[in-house]
Amino acid sequence: MNIPYENEIVRDAFGQWISGLFGAVCGWNPNVRFTEQKELFFSLLENLLDDGRAMLIAPGADCYISTDNPNPKLTIEDPDVHWKAPVAEIMRFVRDGWPSGANDMNDLELTYYFYELPGLIWVTEDGKLVAS
Repeated sequence: MNIPYENEIVRDAFGQWISGLFGAVCGWNPNVRFTEQKELFFSLLENLLDDGRAMLIAPGADCYISTDNPNPKLTIEDPDVHWKAPVAEIMRFVRDGWPSGANDMNDLELTYYFYELPGLIWVTEDGKLVAS
């Protein structure tokens, strides 16, 4: 799928949560229907995962800092944190969780959806890992 403004979207979303990637897709494609924005998002995420420019944190990985977990056991640098499933499996998980009732980018259901997804790790051109 051709993704309009792909380079600009990636530049603007780099280092952000996965919701930032979706927001950049929508921001750069404001005149595209919401259902098409969703498909552009899925396609771009799949491309990023396929190309090794991004990865998701493995479900259940203890790397998130919170008030309940101020000292997680792992960081994004630890290979055990990286979700190593095939990209098709990861994308099935991402697609299957999409809220069927969401009909615009500001839908409250999307907020919950993005917070429930594993964290996004960005990979720089020189291989450094970045996450927010």
